[in-house]
Amino acid sequence: MGFIAPRRALIAIAAWLPFFLLWTSVAMSPGTVTLGEALVGALISMGSAGALSILVWWTCKRWPWPSGFRIRFYVLQIVLAIAYALSWATAVLVLDHLRSASTSLWSSMAWVRTIPLGIWFYAVLAGMFHAVQTRERLQEKETLAARAEALVAAARLEALRSRLNPHFLFNTLHTLSAVVKFRPAQAANAIERLGDMLRYTLKEDRRGLVEFSEEYEFTRQYLAFEQLRFEDRLVVHLDVPPDAFDFDVPPFAIQTLVENAVHHAIAIRPEGGSVWITGRATDDGLEVSVRDDGPGRSSNSSPSHQMGLHSVRERLVAAFGPTADVRVQQRVDGFEATFVVPAPAGDGDPARESTP
Repeated sequence: MGFIAPRRALIAIAAWLPFFLLWTSVAMSPGTVTLGEALVGALISMGSAGALSILVWWTCKRWPWPSGFRIRFYVLQIVLAIAYALSWATAVLVLDHLRSASTSLWSSMAWVRTIPLGIWFYAVLAGMFHAVQTRERLQEKETLAARAEALVAAARLEALRSRLNPHFLFNTLHTLSAVVKFRPAQAANAIERLGDMLRYTLKEDRRGLVEFSEEYEFTRQYLAFEQLRFEDRLVVHLDVPPDAFDFDVPPFAIQTLVENAVHHAIAIRPEGGSVWITGRATDDGLEVSVRDDGPGRSSNSSPSHQMGLHSVRERLVAAFGPTADVRVQQRVDGFEATFVVPAPAGDGDPARESTP
């Protein structure tokens, strides 16, 4: 593990440069010390203090600042401050004595002057190092929290997909069963369309976003598949301009809303009904609406209907954040669901995300 990384050691020592210069200027201020003598004295004093600061960094890392009041921590800091002061004073006085034999090694005044200054040095160093290490720990916690949040969002998205794909497959197989039973002449066409849709679901199963054109074409295939079953009972109106295809959306975003409309507004009525799909591109993003002319308020509270809306909302928020949402408008004569996605990050370079 080591005491301290070389880069941090250089930073810690370089931090003493202002003190080194200050010490030199103070030593020369009386005018009795030459520049060379002042530089040597500053090197001894500040050099030894800077070298010992590496140990201070290690002790701060070994005993980090506690989250609450801990009397043992503050007692430890007092002991470490005294130990640092004694070590620094010893180093300075011994080196001064070796440099000049006339210097008294055990002068009481020298120790009285040096030890309080050493304690002050330790307090400054420990405060600075604890602040740096606390900031690093906070940044690390923020990084881990963001990573955990991303993993939770990805897991939630995967859980929604695991429920959505079987739900879609169950409904399409139910439709296929009805076509085979009541429209046997159209069964081959229905199976072919089902194969095209299943290829899309398998291809896009692991992707976070798909091109709007792909999702739109898949939804058209799904509606054509349902029209094999409902025939004239299902009328589809499409109004999506070409500029809407410059956006990305979560897979099954439009199809889920359309499936809700078909099964909760069309299939339950003998006369059937209509479904409208509209898209509108603006400077702020893409707005897609799916509307039906079904019973509206009387049927929109079923669990499967709410699960579909919830799944679309969750996938939009996971992909785009809170700027994306699903809005619903319930009326006596129908139900409308609208979702909005933000504009691409760059022209011709839509932001794509992939689920881990």
